[in-house]
Amino acid sequence: MTVEITDEEVGKAVVTDEGQEIGSVAEVDDDRIYVDFTGGSDTEREEDISADEIKEITDDEVIIDEHAHA
Repeated sequence: MTVEITDEEVGKAVVTDEGQEIGSVAEVDDDRIYVDFTGGSDTEREEDISADEIKEITDDEVIIDEHAHA
């Protein structure tokens, strides 16, 4: 199941389905989010994650499937 990604996701925490926060959404482009990793000093496109790897989007978090992303 693919989730719908919108610009409203920018700034939300990116969390694995195991509960580990890995960063925040820096940018949204088509069906991908770009993650600024926790502890990073800038918001460059550190890593992109496709909609297929996202399990759920809540009001505060984007939860990714850790196994699909590995």
